[in-house]
Amino acid sequence: MGFKMLPIRTHSGAFRFIEAIAWTSIFPYVYFMIETFPEVAEPDISFYAGLLVAVFTFSEFLSAMIWAKISDRIGRKLVLLIGILAGVVSAVAFGFSKSIVGAVVSRAIGGLMNPNVGVVQTCIGELAKDKKQQAKAFPIVSSLRGIGSLIGPALGGLLADPVKHYSSVFRHDSVWEYYPYLLPNLVVAFLSVLGMLPAFLFLRETHPRLARNPDFGLKVGNWITSALGERINRKYFHYSRLQDDSVVEVPSRRRSEVEDGNATALELQPLQSDSSPDGLGDGESLHSDSSPDDLDDGKSLHMPPKPFTLQVVLQILSVSLLAFHKVSADIIIPTFLAFPREPLRDSSPRLSRDVLRFSGGFGLSTQEIGSILLTQAGIAIVAQATLIPFALGRYGALKIFRLVLCTFPVMYLFTPFVVRLAPPLAITAILLDLWVKVLLSSTGYVCSAIL
Repeated sequence: MGFKMLPIRTHSGAFRFIEAIAWTSIFPYVYFMIETFPEVAEPDISFYAGLLVAVFTFSEFLSAMIWAKISDRIGRKLVLLIGILAGVVSAVAFGFSKSIVGAVVSRAIGGLMNPNVGVVQTCIGELAKDKKQQAKAFPIVSSLRGIGSLIGPALGGLLADPVKHYSSVFRHDSVWEYYPYLLPNLVVAFLSVLGMLPAFLFLRETHPRLARNPDFGLKVGNWITSALGERINRKYFHYSRLQDDSVVEVPSRRRSEVEDGNATALELQPLQSDSSPDGLGDGESLHSDSSPDDLDDGKSLHMPPKPFTLQVVLQILSVSLLAFHKVSADIIIPTFLAFPREPLRDSSPRLSRDVLRFSGGFGLSTQEIGSILLTQAGIAIVAQATLIPFALGRYGALKIFRLVLCTFPVMYLFTPFVVRLAPPLAITAILLDLWVKVLLSSTGYVCSAIL
């Protein structure tokens, strides 16, 4: 990939990583947060919990094309930095929200002001020109976003309502008690600032027309890098001057011609190998296979392909369906875990009449929900390293992708019944349900990228 590719990959991936944490960190506590809003009735809590999650991504969808056009005018780097600053404001505002209107508005602002959906991909595409570079760069960005989606729920669940869970550190009658969900949002804001600093200092503008514009942040970053590099070189590396007999002399005739400016461009070019980078031999021409008819007006050679072929449309539909399954599971499971348990009833034989009546959840705390959601990170990492490559190599991406899309609806049918089991068995069943869904979504996204 080259050294110049590394900063763009890592910083671009950091944008998506932080965005994913900001989006998913509310999952474990959003039910409890809405429960504290006096204007929301108890039967409507689940609806508003889904609304707070959905409004972020819907707002991203509305503003994605607008941010793409803005980045063409002012540059990719500036747009991404604006998005991070807006994310910080959105997270802090959400943490201070005491009404459903304030919570919805803060989440909507975070989505509307988030340019990462299209701009990050554009940065990678502008830097990674050939397919080999793109094949290495795009998966890194996607993987970092996936890791952020797994870490976010655990972070939100473990840090929500700190006075209740960490009373020895966070005192009563403090800001943490009045705003019990401020702490996870402050951590999200801190991570955003932490990701913005290296991007401001070291991320280069990738827009071809704006790449040469003055960049104050990059100048400061280069000064820091050179200062640190000089200190490291003086401390750990030593250089010795070449001996006089080690200097390579340029032939006198060529040297004089170069000094006089009489050498031709061909003489100054490096020698070419037998085969050019394009794979052409010495006697081959770029248009050797083109007939005169193809070269009449150049239209046939430069005709752009149709963007929306049948294969592309089917791919878009299938990926949309997979995203629908993934996000639906992400919203349903935390709410299901937080919803109070159904009171025990008598054991009269009314199973046939009440088998499809579900009115309770697991009644878990934010910490317990965060711990459960954290387990899916380990499953996803292990699966992507072992199980998914094995399955793809044995059965192919298309067959596995079809299996994923067909299995998700079956899991939906299984999920509501796990709460009917005895408590130890019910937790085990919901963990298996969660792990299978994470495995399906991880496999599906990998298959989609291949297809």
